[in-house]
Amino acid sequence: MRGHLRLLPALIGASAVLFCAKVVDLGFAIGLDPMGAARAQTAPAAPAKPSAATPSAAAAPAEASAQAPAAPGAGAAAKSGEDPTQFSPQEIALLQALAHRRDELDKRAGEVDQREALLQAAEQRINDKIAKLQEMQKAIDAAFTKQDQQDDAKLQSLVKIYETMKPQDAARIFEQLDMPVLLEVLERMKERKTAPILAAMNPGKAKAVTLALAERRPSPELKQP
Repeated sequence: MRGHLRLLPALIGASAVLFCAKVVDLGFAIGLDPMGAARAQTAPAAPAKPSAATPSAAAAPAEASAQAPAAPGAGAAAKSGEDPTQFSPQEIALLQALAHRRDELDKRAGEVDQREALLQAAEQRINDKIAKLQEMQKAIDAAFTKQDQQDDAKLQSLVKIYETMKPQDAARIFEQLDMPVLLEVLERMKERKTAPILAAMNPGKAKAVTLALAERRPSPELKQP
């Protein structure tokens, strides 16, 4: 009985050893490394290495960014570290000078427009005055024409009177008339009526009238060039 009890632990141990051997064989059969798995469980986890697909996926944005055209001046601004939206003092001074020049040009343009408006107003006033003067000239000419017509009518009536008078009576009146009036009357009278009157006048007066008439009415020979 005691001999059987002593063999029981030995059998149990042998069974455990045989079980472990079968487990190891089974692990090798399915491609597992029981010792590596044990070490992996006991060793600290190492950082995972990027897979083959990871570098290509990461390289895609880099390639896309490399293919995309860079904005003008962005590289220079990035290299120099300057903000492209900021202006240098020289650029600010140039912009201020241009703005001041623009203000001066606008001011001059306004002055030119104002002067042009004044000139147009002055020209309009001058044109109005010229129009009024022309109207006055027409009125004066009409008045003179009317007066001349009236004077001519009066002279014509006198001419008819003197032509119906006797030469001696007309000669006495002619001797008392002023030379301009006498000449106007004689020029309108018929020659056959003028000759007897001049013959009846004072010789000196008749001579003066004849010379005055000759000067007022030059002969045809004198008119020729």
